Amino acid sequence: MSAAAMFFVPEAIDRTGHRLPEPLPSPPPALVAPEHAAPPAQVAAPERPPAPPAQAPAVRAKAGTARTLRSGPVNLTVSGFWSWGMIDRRTGEQAGSPNATARSDTASMVKPWIAADFVRRAAEADKPVTAEQRKELSQMIRDSVNEIATTYHGLNGGIGSIQRMIAICGLTDSRVNDSGSWSTTEISARDGARLATCLADGRAAGPEWTAWLMAEMRGVRGVGRFGIVQAFPTDVAKTVAFKNGWIPRDDGKWHISCLAVTPEWALSVLVVYPSNLGRTYGANVCKQVAVQLGAVS
Repeated sequence: MSAAAMFFVPEAIDRTGHRLPEPLPSPPPALVAPEHAAPPAQVAAPERPPAPPAQAPAVRAKAGTARTLRSGPVNLTVSGFWSWGMIDRRTGEQAGSPNATARSDTASMVKPWIAADFVRRAAEADKPVTAEQRKELSQMIRDSVNEIATTYHGLNGGIGSIQRMIAICGLTDSRVNDSGSWSTTEISARDGARLATCLADGRAAGPEWTAWLMAEMRGVRGVGRFGIVQAFPTDVAKTVAFKNGWIPRDDGKWHISCLAVTPEWALSVLVVYPSNLGRTYGANVCKQVAVQLGAVS
């Protein structure tokens, strides 16, 4: 991990949540529904190492102006746990926050893996993926349909699928949750960037299906279109493949997970914070990490 990537400096997000820069527009109430009606209660609490003292000046930039991402200081003050991990795909350099190995839960961020595992295994077995299956997998990624994710996670073998993800993508911090649910899979920000790279480089979906998977991730829409992708102008945003997870858990906190990848970089951001701050608070943390990494010269 580059030492240059471990900086925390002056405030970009207020601790109370009342002065978030450029807040996302609040979606209609029907769109802010939790991803699960009854989320499991046994999600492990994220590890929260103390933040180091500030070491670099603040990077100031506006959302929607980034052209690419490069390793550099990220300066946010967040009410709760947050971490980020990045891989520069041009150089192979890995960077991130000092707590980039701490785990949170994936929620819907893991759905591209569920699709990738299904289509890759079908290709390996020389079995066709039907038009109906392809449609359902597309809805799972683009519209974040939980019921479809549960069905295909089961078809993939449940826990066995997550174990394959860890092995195939070289994840070192992640682990299966005892509940066996795809949503409660535990991952670090460092592993989130590795997963994004794995989805993009063909290991996850295989050579036949990777282009399709990236197109589906670039097509995420509706309430799930937030976070990292909003750091970029429209012409760049359309090249970003991404997937987010969002859910208020029984611990009284929002759990937000963000993953995005292009041919140049892969980034993951994890946020866990008091539920009274709302979903857009964590979505904005994901965006602001990308905004600041996008301002690095």
